Amino acid sequence: MTVNTISNTISNTISNTISNTISNTISNTISNTVNTRLIDVFLSGPLQILISSYIKNVYFKYYILIVGISNIIYNGHNYLLFDEKIKSPYLPLPIFKTFIDPKHGKTQMHRIYNLIIMYPIFTYIVLFTKLPHILTILYTINIIIGFFYNLYYFVVLL
Repeated sequence: MTVNTISNTISNTISNTISNTISNTISNTISNTVNTRLIDVFLSGPLQILISSYIKNVYFKYYILIVGISNIIYNGHNYLLFDEKIKSPYLPLPIFKTFIDPKHGKTQMHRIYNLIIMYPIFTYIVLFTKLPHILTILYTINIIIGFFYNLYYFVVLL
């Protein structure tokens, strides 16, 4: 074996190991939807409700307010449903049955709605609403993470 062959072999082994480790870490983190649901209940929903108080346009204001409230209710419901915190014959609640895939949580139509309608509206709001700097940063992070999270699951579950 030449030095170049040994060097390439070591380089490829290290590269593959790092790539697999990063891929597995990202996959394990994303697949832990319990954390995502709780983040939506305790951070995203309240953030959306707070941001709605800064919006001047009445339609966007109430849209974001309703999305924030429904985000808390929907994800709280799904946390209790999928993680069996409450065993009840009444779960899932009838209002949510249309929006819940028993295997994956959200339906693909819900993800399409998020990607094509909800996140563009959120982006418009963050760009054209005068928000305190910290809320702009938090909301932008929320939009980016949410968009890629929904896009990832939309593509993976096709």
